[in-house]
Amino acid sequence: MNHDGVAYICLMADVQDLVDEASAILLAPVTLEDRRFRLLAFAAHAGDVDSVRAETVLSRGAHPRTREWFESFGIARAIGPVHIPADADRGTAARLCLPARWRGVVQGYLWAVEPPEGLSLERVRAAGVLADQAGEHLARLASRRRETERLVLDLLDAEPSARRGPARELADELAVDPATRAGVVVLGAAPGVRLRAEEVHGPGGLPRRIGVAERSGDLVLVVPATTDAEVQAAAEAALGAIGRIVDEHVVAGVGDLAPLAEVARSLREGRAALRVVRPTSPDLPSLPVAARIHPWSSLGIERLLGGTAGDELLDAVRTPAVAELLAAAPELIETAWVHLEAGCSVAATSARLGLHRQSVYARLRRIEAITGLDLSRGRDRLELHLGLLVLRRPAGG
Repeated sequence: MNHDGVAYICLMADVQDLVDEASAILLAPVTLEDRRFRLLAFAAHAGDVDSVRAETVLSRGAHPRTREWFESFGIARAIGPVHIPADADRGTAARLCLPARWRGVVQGYLWAVEPPEGLSLERVRAAGVLADQAGEHLARLASRRRETERLVLDLLDAEPSARRGPARELADELAVDPATRAGVVVLGAAPGVRLRAEEVHGPGGLPRRIGVAERSGDLVLVVPATTDAEVQAAAEAALGAIGRIVDEHVVAGVGDLAPLAEVARSLREGRAALRVVRPTSPDLPSLPVAARIHPWSSLGIERLLGGTAGDELLDAVRTPAVAELLAAAPELIETAWVHLEAGCSVAATSARLGLHRQSVYARLRRIEAITGLDLSRGRDRLELHLGLLVLRRPAGG
């Protein structure tokens, strides 16, 4: 591990030491969170645990509603301790917030659940000194991450003939072998929703050896790995971390593994995959994390949509016959899709839709009448199947 990697680990160890010391001074449960309310460290403490502390520790961060409530007390602008009263409806005890500041900027928050007898001024002042030290540590961590982001972008933007130098610099920063391979994960939400690198950092987020950068509102992850499964695990961890902060639907496009110096190729694949699967609205139904990860290698013919000619393809497959079917009753669209996906087996279509075979035959005749296509002809089946593959929107999608 290089010097920077050791320094990073030491910084995190120092942060934990500060939290433990603050807990010993205050004789109370203490947590440290960043500005986004992501949990960075906590000190175990005997006694009852209120719902917010349990939520923060178990979920590695506070719920957005909890964050909004705390911020209503002005903690983001505070220059000294802020006492948050108990709230019986929320099931929370009174707590003390000590802003962790550095050079006048709040970097995070040191929290303590107040004991019934309260906290003495002397103890609060002593813990405040530790909060300031934590603010300095968090500022240094943020600076380290910005440097990593710069190196990631330098590598991805370098000309093919000039990538070896940036690759070596990034490998040194991430404490990996320059000869390692890496896959790129591109995280994106609906248009207009911007993701930020700080949303995937910290405990419960991504490890230090993964490079993260922001680009055009999306997040780009460079994941050193030996298997595709490792890259997809990083995508899952990032989506989980974002889900604790951002409510909007976020998906991941995953490029294939490539040598670090050639990782721009994986970026193109990840971006192309994201182009195919990016949500069109932030109001789509929530999906399990695994269902929101889309490797380029698994997209099959849908890769055509991710290329530079994707828009032209959309126009090309919307033939008059396909357009007529898409304007028809939903049950006919679903019947055509299931029938084509089942290899045009009436028996399989009947079983899948729970219909009698005669009902399937009747629907297929209606589909042929509406589209003017003959489903016994391979070219006509291909036209309809490709059009539905590209243009059909599944129920709830």
